[in-house]
Amino acid sequence: MAIFHPIDKRAFLSKWTSCRGQGNTAFLVVMVCIIILVVLQGRYCAPTPPPAAVKPAVDAATKAIMDKLGKFMATKLPNGVELNLPEFGVEKKLIAFIEDKNKAVDKTTWFSFDRLDFETGSATLKPTSAEQLKNIAEIMKAYPKVALKLGGYTDNVGSADANLKLSQKRAESTMQELVKSGADAKRLQAEGYGEKYPVVGPYKWRCIGSRSIKPDGWD
Repeated sequence: MAIFHPIDKRAFLSKWTSCRGQGNTAFLVVMVCIIILVVLQGRYCAPTPPPAAVKPAVDAATKAIMDKLGKFMATKLPNGVELNLPEFGVEKKLIAFIEDKNKAVDKTTWFSFDRLDFETGSATLKPTSAEQLKNIAEIMKAYPKVALKLGGYTDNVGSADANLKLSQKRAESTMQELVKSGADAKRLQAEGYGEKYPVVGPYKWRCIGSRSIKPDGWD
């Protein structure tokens, strides 16, 4: 068992009250110096807080696209899968078309991707395209009787032959990514149209089979 002995307080008093009565002043000076050091340490030695995060500026083109797409909202598919889709995005339009029994499947109804991007002059998809491709693949899985034809388009700059080949590669690249995300390859087809229809947009598809309608061909 530890034993603590009382200490004679006079030992401390004699220490600070000696030196001809100047002990109290010395004690105060020491305490003031300690307080100043503590304050200075807190001011200059404390870790500097990280700067506030600066939100990246949104350029006018990106803002225009986001405004056009509208708000993103949870959308549940018939198989229970929930997707986060923009209210005016192409995924919503495709679902509405598939579920509308009055909409006939024809060769003229196309749906244009609104968030699909390729590297310039290449068939390599940008990472920003992944979300929309995954959404389309999930929609195809939720509606197993739907078949899609993917069409690739380019502008009319450069050689027509080169544009046709590039559009075909891009359509095939898009199809491959959809298959990787779980879409049935047997219900997909890809075709490049080059600069044949430059006005309608570079990347789109049309629904060639829907609901209980079996596709009668990929033409």
